[in-house]
Amino acid sequence: MTNWLLMLRSHYNFCLRDRIEAYEQVKSPKLGNYSDLKTKSTCCPLTCSISNKSQLGEAFKKSGKKRNAYEMQSSELPFLKQARPWYKSIHSTVLQQNLRRLKTAFENFFDGRGYPKFKTRQRFKSFSYAPNQVKLEGNKIYLPSIGWMRFFKSRNIPDGFQLKTVTVRQKADGWYISIRIESKDIPQSKPKDLEQIKTGVGIDLGIKKLVALSNGELIENPQFEKRLSKRKTIRQRRASRKKRGSSNQKKAYAKLARLDQKIVNQREDYQWKIAHHLVRLADVIVLEDLNIQGMIKKCRAKQDENGKFLKNGQSAKRALNRLIRDCSWGNLTEKIESVAAKFGSICLKVNPKFTSQKCSHCGHIQKENRNKERFLCLNCGFLADADVQASVNVGIKGLKTLGISQSKLLRVPQKVTPKPELTGSKNSDSARSWGFPPGATESRREISVSLEAEPGNPQQLKLFEWVNGEAISC
Repeated sequence: MTNWLLMLRSHYNFCLRDRIEAYEQVKSPKLGNYSDLKTKSTCCPLTCSISNKSQLGEAFKKSGKKRNAYEMQSSELPFLKQARPWYKSIHSTVLQQNLRRLKTAFENFFDGRGYPKFKTRQRFKSFSYAPNQVKLEGNKIYLPSIGWMRFFKSRNIPDGFQLKTVTVRQKADGWYISIRIESKDIPQSKPKDLEQIKTGVGIDLGIKKLVALSNGELIENPQFEKRLSKRKTIRQRRASRKKRGSSNQKKAYAKLARLDQKIVNQREDYQWKIAHHLVRLADVIVLEDLNIQGMIKKCRAKQDENGKFLKNGQSAKRALNRLIRDCSWGNLTEKIESVAAKFGSICLKVNPKFTSQKCSHCGHIQKENRNKERFLCLNCGFLADADVQASVNVGIKGLKTLGISQSKLLRVPQKVTPKPELTGSKNSDSARSWGFPPGATESRREISVSLEAEPGNPQQLKLFEWVNGEAISC
């Protein structure tokens, strides 16, 4: 199977080069009959694999119907096995699925999802079998051209389901088989009608609190990578000190890769549990449409008049970028959308602009309303957890987009505190500690504030009394 991956990767990159050259020549017909894409000049057929009038394989079927790009490259497979006999060991459907993988990459590119790239060893770790090729009996599986082998059966296949595409994948801790099953007797789940919607929930994604829900529930971020960071550092140091190219170095890096795989498995399991919990909680799930790539983008370089580079804060931002990658918001969002589609729930993304600065009680927007994890509206005195407040605004945006009443949003009962009259000295530290803007003054009289504990709210907010300019816990 390892040899198959090496050959299939070479075949994929070879066919990708053929597709790229054909695409570039069709896009730029002025390059000539034969062309070199790097220099954009005409050259002889010995230095260019194709011309702008042909592709790899036969262009027409025997019936006279023109083939598409996948069919043309697939017709070249018999000639490939004659020219390179070692490809005969690979099952024919596996080679065809390899070309379908390339076809999917170009379809995604035409839909605007990135130009296809050549695969390295680290990015090519799987191959697939077409439906009705693999046999399964108990804990044994038959892979064509490989044979029967035993495997650990993580779950039983329900009765009435048929085996479809089977994917064999190599990971750091071994080989895995992913089996796609299908039953036509089970109807496809459809999204619920807006009239059937009973509840909705807004979600705010964060770092310390991975998920904050509009009903006040907070899901912490376990930070699996941070837990194992010390062990990972030790294994990295040991692997780097081994003799380059030796067997001991390969074993050390394999041990390091298994640790990384453990972190990925823990994170994936945790995210699947969160996704199922959210789908059971509400009929509509509203998420933030975050630009994650922009958030982890490097800071722009700063130079002085002499061209010397100045500090731009990138060293401090590295730790933040590492935490954002460990949160894996993109994978969590994909899992929530997948589980929601499976059970017929509605999953919606909204623009998170001003959701952390807007008061859900009066609608007042001000940057100074939020101070770290606390939210205190400077207009109406509404006090809440900042992340929960942001999730409420996200949920309100989503329900408004769908045209659903905001009363169906799961949220914490609102408690409004009396707005303190600020008098006395300006720019006091105690006033700024509450999140008031610069220039605000502190109160010189006592204000009694209380908050009853809400059932089901795991995070009890803390309110304070202002006595002689000092904040005292109630």
